[in-house]
Amino acid sequence: MAHHILIVEDDVNIQGFAQTVLESAGYEPEVVGTAADAKRAFKSAKPDMVIVDIGLPDGNGMELVKDLGLGPESDVPFLFLTASRDLQTRLECFRLGAMDYIPKPFAVEELLARVQVHLKTKRSRDDLTRRNYELELRHRARQDLTDMIVHDLKAPLASIKGTLQLAVQHGLITEPAYQNLLVSAGTAAEFMLLMLNDLLDMGRAEAACLQPEITPVNVEALAAKLKVLFQVHCRVRGVGIETKVSPEATMVRTDAGLLFRILVNLVSNAIKFSPRGSALSVEASVKDGRQRFTVADRGPGIPDSGKSRIFDKYVTAAEAQGTGIGLAFCRVAAAALKGTIRVEDRPGGGSLFIVDLPTPAA
Repeated sequence: MAHHILIVEDDVNIQGFAQTVLESAGYEPEVVGTAADAKRAFKSAKPDMVIVDIGLPDGNGMELVKDLGLGPESDVPFLFLTASRDLQTRLECFRLGAMDYIPKPFAVEELLARVQVHLKTKRSRDDLTRRNYELELRHRARQDLTDMIVHDLKAPLASIKGTLQLAVQHGLITEPAYQNLLVSAGTAAEFMLLMLNDLLDMGRAEAACLQPEITPVNVEALAAKLKVLFQVHCRVRGVGIETKVSPEATMVRTDAGLLFRILVNLVSNAIKFSPRGSALSVEASVKDGRQRFTVADRGPGIPDSGKSRIFDKYVTAAEAQGTGIGLAFCRVAAAALKGTIRVEDRPGGGSLFIVDLPTPAA
């Protein structure tokens, strides 16, 4: 389809010349002589390009392009026609976002060359915009599909976990070794549910839909729950876990679920890198009026070059076997709680993960 070009020029000789030249080249020019007519024509049929004279009988071409909403962000390129040799005027044209200016009088070749090059630039930009939009749609579709799959997996997994808990609570299996297997299977199911929730909430956080629920939280109970959850992991890996809650941090106000999942991911990461026979520590305190939670290990540590990237999605340490979601979730969850997370070198070797959260008013 031929490109529609709107020409705003009050000189009838230039009107006729420009129209003839562009029609001969296969374009569809529309010629008007005033700013008022240009506004009506633009509203009636949005052109692919606008060529506008700076001096018009009922206004100024520079003001007209502003009224039409043209500029650097517009998808309609525009060129100025000008008889002025003033450099300041030409610079002002570019500041408004003009692709070019054509000094009057102009030759046929000059007009066509400038129209062709800028329409080609517009076509390339439109193609890039369309491709980017299509890529974004595909990304959103994949994310929606992932969220649906993850959500659907939660129901059967929760059923498995509940069945295992009932078997343990009602003593349906009395053999100690088998009871331990039930506990281990229940713990594994609990971890899988936490991972699925992390995946779902990563998507919500990235869409700014993760809304924390701030309530009073018993930190000592949270720490005890952590030790129970990781007791099998620690026994298998030969790693100890120590918890310490300072008196002023016993009760805090935050989102209990998000805080617990942050600590679960940090402890899981610490166990993964802790050498057999070592112990990791989980501490809660109040520092400079903020709630502070730290998880420290005696692993190999993280080089300075990787300390900022370790919280990026799908990034893992070289020795790690995992998805790279856990620490990324910690970052977005901490941000949702209006807090921060960072990693430092632990004195004596290892890594120290520090989560600082605000203390909300009661």
